[in-house]
Amino acid sequence: MNKLLTGTIDNPWAIAGIYIIVFLAIVSILIFLLLVFLIFINTTYRSPFKKRTRECTQKKDESQMRMFSEGVAWSQKFKDITEQLHIVSDGLNLYGEYINFGFNKCAVILQGRGESLLYSYYFADVYVKSEHNILVVDVRSHGLSDGKYQTGGIKESDDLILWIKLINEKFNIADFTIHGICIGGATAVYTYSKLKNEGNGLLKRIVTDGLFKSYYEFFKAISKAYKAPILPAIHMVFFLIFILAKARPFKEIPIKYMKDIDIPILFIWSAMDKFCIKPNSEELFEACVSEHKEICFFPKGRHSHVRASQKMEYDELIAKFLQKYK
Repeated sequence: MNKLLTGTIDNPWAIAGIYIIVFLAIVSILIFLLLVFLIFINTTYRSPFKKRTRECTQKKDESQMRMFSEGVAWSQKFKDITEQLHIVSDGLNLYGEYINFGFNKCAVILQGRGESLLYSYYFADVYVKSEHNILVVDVRSHGLSDGKYQTGGIKESDDLILWIKLINEKFNIADFTIHGICIGGATAVYTYSKLKNEGNGLLKRIVTDGLFKSYYEFFKAISKAYKAPILPAIHMVFFLIFILAKARPFKEIPIKYMKDIDIPILFIWSAMDKFCIKPNSEELFEACVSEHKEICFFPKGRHSHVRASQKMEYDELIAKFLQKYK
C-alpha cells in the first residue's frame, strides 16, 4: 500500500518569510500594473467622457503657452479665408482648418502629441511666405476629433492621406509639403510611404522637427532623462496599443521607412534634445535614401521647441529648403 508523504513547515520564521515573499510579489505586480496604467493613460488614451477642446494642454509650460498663443494670434488674422473641414476616417469624425491664400501648394502642419490644430499655426508663417496654403488638423484623439487612442503616427497617417486627398479634390492642390513635429514627423514618414505604394505623387517635401528613430527609443531616452523606470512597462503599453488600437509601435518605426523616402526632406533637431538624442538622429538621417536630404542641429531649444529658441534662423532654414526644392 502506497503512502502519500506530506510535510509541514513548523518554523514560524520560514512561514513568515514565505508570506513576505508572496506579499512583496503581489505588491510588485500591482505597482507594475499601476505604472502601465499611468503611462497608457498619459501617453496614449483619451477618455470618451473627456471634454473635447482645443485649449493648450500644457498651461504650466511658459514656452508651450507662448507658442500656442502666438499661433492662435497668427491664425486670427486670416479668419475670413479659413474654411472648417471634416472627414470620417476609421469611423472617427475628424476636424481640420484650411487657410486658402490662393496658392497652388499646401503645407500640412502636424503638431506633436497632446496639442490641437491651433498649436500648429505657430509654424505656419514661413510656409505662407513661401506661397503655401495651410492645412492644420485635429489628429485622432486630439482637439475636437474623435478617438480614444493615439498610435505614434501609425493610424494617424491613414487619416492624413484622406486629408491630403480631400484638399486635392476640393481645392485642386497637387503639391503638398508636410511639416511634422515629433509624432507629426513620424506621421509624415508613414504617410509618404503609403502614398508612394499607391503610386500617388501628391506629397513633394517633408520637414521634420524632433523626429524619433523609433517610438521605443523615444521612451527609452525619456526614461533616462527623467531617471524614471518606465521601460519594462512600455512593453505592456505597446501591447495594449496593439490590442486596442490595432497598431504595432515596435514594428512600425520611422527608421524602417527611411528606405522609402526619396523626396526632399529636411531633418531639424536641437543639439540639446534629450529625447531625440544626436546619435539616434544621425542614424536616422544616414538611413534615409533621398538624394535631397538635409540636416540641421540647432544649438538651442528643447525637444519640439527649437523654433521658440531661434525663430529667425529656423524660418530661414525652411524658406531656403522650400526655395531649393520648389
